Parts: sequence; structure tokens; C-alpha cells
Amino acid sequence: MRVAWIVYGALDQTTGGYIYDRLVVERLRAWGDVVEVVSLDPAPRSRALAGIALARRLARLDPAVVVGDELCFPELGPAFAALPRRIGRALLVHHLSAWELSPGPRRAALALQESAVLRLSDARLATSATTAARLRREHGVDRVDVAPPGADRLPLLPRAPRGGGPLRITFVGSFIPRKGLLELLAAFERVGSPRATLALVGDAARDPAHGEQVRRAIAASAFLRARVVVPGVLGDGALAAELAATDALILPSRLEGYGMVLTEAVRAGVPVLAARAGAIAEVVQDGAEALLWDDGEGLARALSRFLDDAALRSSMSRAAAVRSAALPTWDGAAAAVRAAIARVAPGR
Repeated sequence: MRVAWIVYGALDQTTGGYIYDRLVVERLRAWGDVVEVVSLDPAPRSRALAGIALARRLARLDPAVVVGDELCFPELGPAFAALPRRIGRALLVHHLSAWELSPGPRRAALALQESAVLRLSDARLATSATTAARLRREHGVDRVDVAPPGADRLPLLPRAPRGGGPLRITFVGSFIPRKGLLELLAAFERVGSPRATLALVGDAARDPAHGEQVRRAIAASAFLRARVVVPGVLGDGALAAELAATDALILPSRLEGYGMVLTEAVRAGVPVLAARAGAIAEVVQDGAEALLWDDGEGLARALSRFLDDAALRSSMSRAAAVRSAALPTWDGAAAAVRAAIARVAPGR
């Protein structure tokens, strides 16, 4: 099967969405599909003109199916509308861009554009059942296939022995507002435990203004300066080593279409502390390998409870080890994607 895969910029970016796209593309190619990655300018002069240019380019490539990452919805709308009917259209949704915004005119306008692309698509893929259900509920689309990310990307290293030093809590993600880093720093300072350190792993340059806010929040507090480290972006081996050494993964996001690092942590035997947002309650089990919260007060309570209760930490680690055997794989994710896109490209 010949596939055109649409993304902004390069496919080797380190966000969860790009990692998902890259690992699925690699497997499709390994299984014999011809996958052409079509990279778009993330800031064109005209989205509409870029969409028409994309349609012309795709018509020349003549794939059996086009898979568009939903981030590219401004260009995918005109492109999907202009494509010859012989080319199947598939939309991959990690989460909708409109969901990141507060209610108001801008969010409503984005939702209308995204709804149009959803309706122009012959196949719609979501990375979680939660996201699929929300798409059906809010946009009236009927079928949404689900292809959860795998948990088996990173090397699996033995857990570091627990010494007598402070407990290490690790955040992994881009330094962007919806990840809740400022709320995390405030709660960590409020708890004020001398038994804990906090590592912030991720890209501080993806949103430079927000990254600077995080840096200033740390610099303004003597407690945070002494207890918070910022390793930056880690490669797969270094991230696996961080998970092997940490006592818990913490993810205070306000929205997650899945949250790949959650299952990567569970596979490594790491307990999870996370906000009950988006698909997180689907991905990890509250009261087993995870503690989930609903608001800022809940974040501080969960953190305090975890730090104060050694028996709880041990039971969560055991639950993570048990759950790891049942986690999804990247081969399974790619197979689900391939089945969905093959359905809309019959005979090609």
C-alpha cells in the first residue's frame, strides 16, 4: 500500500505525537508499505494556499491513502476537499487543537474547522477510547478507530536499588502550559518535603515564554532551587535510565489524548501520580499503579500521601510490575493503524 503521511516539520521531533507517527511509519515501511512523509511549513503565509498546494502535491504522488496528523488541520481541510476521490483520506487525532483553548470565539472557530476535516475524512483514528468517544459526542462522527500507543519503545533497565536518600519524582513532557508545570512547582514547594527531589525532563524551548516562566519560578524559591533539577531533553537510553532511577512519574497535565510516558513508566515498574484529565484515567489505574487527582489541592494531597507512605509506594510499584505485561505494543499500534487505512483504500 502506498501512503502519504502529513506532518508539520520533521518527523524526528520529540513530542509524543511525533514519536507516535514516526514509530508507526517505521513499522509500516518494515511491513512492505511505501510511506512518503510530506512535511509542511508550520507557519505558511496562507493556510488556504498551502492546503491547495498540498492537494496538488498529493495528487502527483497518487497514494492509496493520505494520513494527516490532526495538527495540520488548516491545510488538511482544503487538501482533503480537493483530492481525487480515488485517494483515501485518514485523520489521526492525538487530541483536537481546540480542546487546548478556553471556551470562547477562538475555540469555537477552531472547532468548526476541525469538524469539517473530520467529516471530509474517510477514516478517523484516535489514540485512546476516551478521545474517540469525545470526537463522536462533540462532532457527530460515527466510526472512530482506536490505535493506542505502545509502551515498549524504551530499553527496559533494572530498577535502581532504593537507597536512603531523598525520593526522586520525575516529570516528562514539553514545557507548555497544558502540562501544568507551574502548578506542579507550586504544589511541590507547598508540600515542602525534605525527603523529595523533582526532575523536570523535557523541551523548554517548545514554548520559550512558558519555559522562561518555569525557570523564573524555580529561581525565585530557595526550596525549589535546592530540590529541582532540569535535565532537558533526554534520548531513549537516558530516559530509560531516569525511569529506572526515579520513585514516581508525575504528570499534572490539563489535557492528554493518551500520555505515552504513563505506560512507559508503568512498564518500567514506576508508580504514577497524575491529574485525572483527558484519557489518563483510561491509561493508568487509580488506586493500583497510579494516584489521580482532580484539582490543585488534589495534586498536593497526592504528592504528600505518596511521600509519606512507604507501604503505598511499594504496593504501587508491585501493581505497575503486574500491569506491565498487559500494556499495548508498537506493533499492535501500527497494525491497528494499517487496518483502518487499508479499509479506505480498497483494491489499491
